[in-house]
Amino acid sequence: MLDATHALTILAELAPDRARDLPAILDEIATALRGRDDLPDTHFMRLVIVDDARAELAPVLAWESNYDGPLADYLVAVFAAVPQLDAAFACCAGYPPAGRADHDAWRRWVHARTHRSAAFYAGYRGVPRRQVVNDAELHDALRAAVDRERSTLGHESPAQVQAQLVASVRAARPDLDTSPPTSDTVRWLVAKLLAALLLLALSPLLLVIAIPWYLLLRHREATDVPDHDPRPVYDDKDHHASEDADGVTQNALTHLVDIKPGWFRLFTAWTVLSVIDLAAAAIFVHGNLGGITDIHFARWVIVLDHRHGVPHARRRHRLLFFSNYDGSWESYLGEFVDRASSGLTGVWSNGVGFPRTRNLVQEGSRDEEAFKSWARRNQVHTEVWWTGVPTSTVQNVRDDIALRRGFAHLGDDEAARAWLELL
Repeated sequence: MLDATHALTILAELAPDRARDLPAILDEIATALRGRDDLPDTHFMRLVIVDDARAELAPVLAWESNYDGPLADYLVAVFAAVPQLDAAFACCAGYPPAGRADHDAWRRWVHARTHRSAAFYAGYRGVPRRQVVNDAELHDALRAAVDRERSTLGHESPAQVQAQLVASVRAARPDLDTSPPTSDTVRWLVAKLLAALLLLALSPLLLVIAIPWYLLLRHREATDVPDHDPRPVYDDKDHHASEDADGVTQNALTHLVDIKPGWFRLFTAWTVLSVIDLAAAAIFVHGNLGGITDIHFARWVIVLDHRHGVPHARRRHRLLFFSNYDGSWESYLGEFVDRASSGLTGVWSNGVGFPRTRNLVQEGSRDEEAFKSWARRNQVHTEVWWTGVPTSTVQNVRDDIALRRGFAHLGDDEAARAWLELL
């Protein structure tokens, strides 16, 4: 369980003489993945061309994946399953001429361009995709058993119904894994304890810097210039054309914004994201991120501007956001505003043009129309996106895990009734 639901982000500058070839290759990859129901140990994957409207920064190919297992093994397996990835990355600067055939050079090139997430959240952290698929099939098998045995189930107690369904599925589908999922209760308790100890150890330092940091923050907030756009939310880049696909219950959001100039906003963004990352790993581990229950995987990545000869004050550090979520774009952004506005504002108030903010986490995204307009303007088209659970919501996945747990924990009528309600 510890070796699952990892985040991989690779950012590679395009080679000027090959950049024009990349869109056609990405179209080929999207076609090859369409309708494919399995990639090795992959939950979600996307490929995105990250361009710069001001043409100051080199265009970048971003590859984002949520995967299971050791990274080295995963890279070999997924490149073998999607050989067109080699052609896509061959459009990037410095890619080995022999591609992955030159394994050592290829591995060094990939690792040099792998970026750590500043904050990473998983709706079912530690659950490998093979278990997600198995448990969905187990749920389907239980429903089939209900249909087969409906005439006899009505005369039994809830505990007897549960026992009968469990026995029926084990007989009909011996290929399914019905062993109880590993409990992570102790792991999460240890994580929470370590997080508390870390905050306690850092508290003297935080007290020392809190007052000067706050005074500087208030000055910056008073002088920041938010985007002024009187229009209602308008999708001038036609992102909605690729959203809400038939037969798929999720969508992908790719978002990119410049961090406000200077070290202060970069430091503040990093600090807020570090807190969110810690909370996501130790507290929000049950499919609920500050009240939002429809995120499968999400991450923020700080992309530093390392251009030589450019003064630090003029460098354009950027904040890249990837999310795989349930439902529509409108409902997803609305959930952010309604349930997690403070955290959302705390992160993106450090982005250029964000609505006027006070005390880091107040106002900002609470101006819902201004926030959604800003979000749409900074959204990036996702050229290639693949989901390993196209018909499952986060709640479906977590219900399936709970159903599997019931196979090994047959209980009294009250517990059995709660288990049956998951069907």
